[in-house]
Amino acid sequence: MVMNIEDAKTLIEGLRGRIGALSSSDKTMIAELYEQVLGKPFRKTSCNDCYKDAVILVYTHLKKHGTMVSQLQYRLRAGYLINSPLFHDGKVYSNANLTDEVAKEYLQMFPQKVVFFDHIPKPKRKNKGKRK
Repeated sequence: MVMNIEDAKTLIEGLRGRIGALSSSDKTMIAELYEQVLGKPFRKTSCNDCYKDAVILVYTHLKKHGTMVSQLQYRLRAGYLINSPLFHDGKVYSNANLTDEVAKEYLQMFPQKVVFFDHIPKPKRKNKGKRK
């Protein structure tokens, strides 16, 4: 199920209230939310604390960043960071705190670093008129 940011916020608020007694459908929803909001696969462990941890991580991410990874157009390759003293006073960016605006600005300053990115938006084609 693909959801938007408001759906994710509503669902995570409801799940926070039931964290002590999760149904199997709640657990399925938590795994989906985790993947769509954070952009990482959910890993179930032998205890059920992984679901509680996932709810906390998703809730914290939505509160702090207000974005879902599935909605972002720029994604760094696994293991890559943006960290340059010439860019935003050396602030470190990973996929966890990277925004489209920051990524676009970074690539404008350092176009050769496009290789750091796993996903960037396709350039818009210029319409040269209709073909006959």
